[in-house]
Amino acid sequence: MTSLPRLLVLIPFAALALLSAPTGAQAQTCKVTGISNIGTTQVDIIANTKASATSAITYQCDSGTPFTDVRLCIYIRANGTQTGPNDYSYYQTKDADSRLLWEMTDGFNRRLARDGGGSASTGGIKLYVVGGGTVRTISNQGDPLRLVLTYLDRQQQDRVRPGTYTDTYQLVSRYLFNSGNASCEAGLTNPTGSIVTPITVTSTVLTKCQFENFQDIDFGSWGSVAAARASATGVRQFGNVGIRCTYQTPYSIAIGDGQNVSGGTRRMRKGTDTLAYALFQPGCNLAWTTAAPLAGTGTIVSAINNHQVCGQLTTPLATAPAAGTYTDTVVVTATF
Repeated sequence: MTSLPRLLVLIPFAALALLSAPTGAQAQTCKVTGISNIGTTQVDIIANTKASATSAITYQCDSGTPFTDVRLCIYIRANGTQTGPNDYSYYQTKDADSRLLWEMTDGFNRRLARDGGGSASTGGIKLYVVGGGTVRTISNQGDPLRLVLTYLDRQQQDRVRPGTYTDTYQLVSRYLFNSGNASCEAGLTNPTGSIVTPITVTSTVLTKCQFENFQDIDFGSWGSVAAARASATGVRQFGNVGIRCTYQTPYSIAIGDGQNVSGGTRRMRKGTDTLAYALFQPGCNLAWTTAAPLAGTGTIVSAINNHQVCGQLTTPLATAPAAGTYTDTVVVTATF
């Protein structure tokens, strides 16, 4: 039966690689002086519980001569299979038919754009540090810059299959001393240098299903004589059982006998009076019981699998039923 899934996210940040820095006595360089492990996160993609985790990063910039400012533009570099549906989202992949979408923001909720992803990607995250001297620590108002990884809600996901996902990306930080009017939006042309830091993202998605979009069966109002004389299919109405599952997860749905079953026949009750009825799977031919469940497979997590329930009174009747409202409640169970 249903268990609460846990999705673990581990993002170790590898050691800094420093590229493209000038040399000589007047060298101007920036480097990462501290970066924290983003830790683990519990995610329930089917229940749509928002999940995020925070890391921190600090830069230090050195110059052989005093400088007035440094502009940093931060991006994510991903390969073709890792790029999401826009320039600010990224996929983790389990296999060729499974993927999990995420994005990363800074402490001001600005999204890290994809490096080289087109005009919408050139913004990146911007840090602008001013002040004299030859050494400056670049952070968020004295604190390390926060990086927040968030898994997007299920409506933006698709083929999220249970299992372990792992991918490596690169955090690209381009910097420019005495930047003047230089802009991250323009791609920070001719930067002083670049820092490239590998990021490994690992997550585990467990099998999960949940019911949604239930619709009750209402046979409506009938005259007692008309109901008694109706044909075997004359009093028929429909309900619905919806289920959302992780991608390609097999499941079965069984419907119980109800509160008034007798001799294997479901019955609605009004006081001491009863009306026999049956429930069928879509098509109204195959009985839907605990012994005969309906089988299905999870589709993309942004969609629900809807299954019609065909309700039918057992007619014609030997005697007209007493006037009144008849009801019954059945238990629906999903196994996956």
